[in-house]
Parts: sequence; C-alpha cells; structure tokens
Amino acid sequence: MRAVPVLWVSGAPGVGKSTAAWALYLRMRSAGQQAAHVDIDQLGLFAPAPPTDPELHRVKATILVEVLATFARHGAQQLIVSGIADPHRGIDPYVRHVEQLDFTLVRLRCDRDELRRRYLGRGSSDERLDELMSVAEVLDRNNVGIALDTAAMSPDEVADALADHIGRPSDMPLCHERPIDGKSGSGAPVLLVVGPTAVGKSTAGWKVLSTLWERGVAAAYVDVDQLGFFAPEPSARLKAENLARVWQGYRDAGARALIVVARGAPEAYEQALAGEKVTTVHLDASPADLAQRVVRRARGDGPRLAGDSLIALPSWQQSQIAARATDEAHTLRPQLTNSSVVVDTSGEDSSTVAARLVTLLEPVLLNM
Repeated sequence: MRAVPVLWVSGAPGVGKSTAAWALYLRMRSAGQQAAHVDIDQLGLFAPAPPTDPELHRVKATILVEVLATFARHGAQQLIVSGIADPHRGIDPYVRHVEQLDFTLVRLRCDRDELRRRYLGRGSSDERLDELMSVAEVLDRNNVGIALDTAAMSPDEVADALADHIGRPSDMPLCHERPIDGKSGSGAPVLLVVGPTAVGKSTAGWKVLSTLWERGVAAAYVDVDQLGFFAPEPSARLKAENLARVWQGYRDAGARALIVVARGAPEAYEQALAGEKVTTVHLDASPADLAQRVVRRARGDGPRLAGDSLIALPSWQQSQIAARATDEAHTLRPQLTNSSVVVDTSGEDSSTVAARLVTLLEPVLLNM
C-alpha cells in the first residue's frame, strides 16, 4: 500500500506559494479528488517560541504531521501544504520518521526583482525587504527542496507544474478516527469565539491574543475553519479533531492559554477541549452591521486567509452573503450551550469587542 502523498510548497515570503498551492487544491477539489490543504503558518500562531525552536519549525512540523494524519484518517488521498520550510535544514529532519506520509518539498523561486515586485504587490511593507532577500538567499544556497523557477509563470501555470510533483492518490484504506480525549487537558483558559460570517471573529480574537502576549501569557490561536480544507466536504468532527491535535502541540510547546475562532455550533469544539476551562462567546450583530462588515471584507479589510470568499466580492453578491450571515446568526442562537455568552457587537469596533472578550476571560486568567 502506498503512503499518502504530501506536496509541500515552500519558498521565500511573497513568491506565491500560498496562491499556487490553493489553486492546485481547488483544481483537485473540482475534479472530485479527495484532497486536503493546510497552510503551515496557521500551525505556528503561538508565542513565546521555545528557546530551542525560535522559528517554530519543529513545533509546526510536529503539529502538521498530526493534522495531515487526521485528514488521511477521514479519507484524504492527497495532501497539500503551503508555507516556509526550515531554510537551513529543509523538512527531512522533522518528518523522516513518518511512514504513513510521503513528503515532496518543492521550493518556488524567482529572480530578486520579481520577488520584490510580488512581495510589495500583495500589500506588504518594504520594511522587511532585506530580511526577505536574506531568506531567499539561504534557501537557494542550501538548495532546499526541488527548485521550481516561477519568474515567467502565472499562478495557473505554477499550479500546472506543481501537479506534476504530487504523488498518485493513496490506496491506504480509510481508518477509523482517533478518539478525542478532551478530558486529558490541563484546565487551561480557552476563549472560543463563534458567530456568523463577517461578524468579526478573527479580528477580535487576534486582538485578544495580542493582549495576552503583551501581558506575558504564553498563548496560542486557532482558526478552526483553516483546519477543515478537505474535499469533498469537512465535518465538524474532523475540524474538532484537528483542533484537539493542534492544541496538544501548542501545549507541549508551552502554551498556557488558547484563543479559538469558529463558525457554526460550538458543541463539537467544546467537547474537543473538555479538559480546559472554556469560555464560549457568540458574537452577534444586527443585519445592517453584518451587511456593512461584508462590504468592508470585500474591500480587503481584515486578515487575508486561505479560502476567504469575501475578498473582491462584487456588490451584487455582497447582499447575498449579508443575508446568509443573518440567517447563520439566527440558526446559531438555538445551538448555543447554556454557558455560552452572547455579545452584541452592533455599532462597536473590533478593539472595543476585544476588550469585552478580555474582560470575560479575565477571571480564568487570574486563576492560572
């Protein structure tokens, strides 16, 4: 039986690895293939980093293996990863022990002028250009992965080239999912933020995380939707299992608090974190506020994440998404557990909302 093939698309920041990997995943999903996608940056949202792993390469790779194994257990036959690999050591030292996954590392590269153009073209500041070029130099010098020069290629052409590097679908039989032992937790404070599309979960949750970091709390962040890119469709159970695996990895690295954002009913995620002190908050907003926030997201405000269907959305679709968000809010309310707290964010900015969330979490933080 063949191991599950994993294509890891790496390269310097701005080279286009996330765009190309996502395009390949969408192509495979449209073709009916059982594929999954992970952005490894989503597995390193933790501070402070362990002294022995300052760039979190080992932490991210360890968590990645668990997440990919979860996708495989749920039926994924091909796996795609995007994100920077260790520029000095590549990925082999971190994954060579994993027998059920067959990794191929492809490093996207281009000339420095083109890299600079792409990096600035995505809206990044020029303050870190020297650091960017240094990373590119180290990757080239150490010949990390299979080099693919993309200087003259469109994103679709890069996806075409990457398709040649992903292995044939695995013939490994579907395994039963591993039970989640949420009760093995450490009683850590967890803020679980749920709510409809565009209500502001990610922005507020990230600001809460930043506040904890400023206070010196070793804390981590998980966007559950980023753990569910699986074709044909992910289940809440799959995402909850991945949430548990990611949190275990962060805990092992020293995390003492967790911020989680998720769409949909919170029950599966609460069960995955049953051993922790979970504060579940439902962010709500009026239909008018949700409509305004959809417009802002379509304009490019807020974090840019894989799978974000709101960026550059035409105006005629914005009203449809706003109506859907209102329906989601109505559907979610009856699914909340008795201990959930509803926070009406109508008319409030993200900083005000984040401050309210920190206040809700404060009693648990004081008892750490």
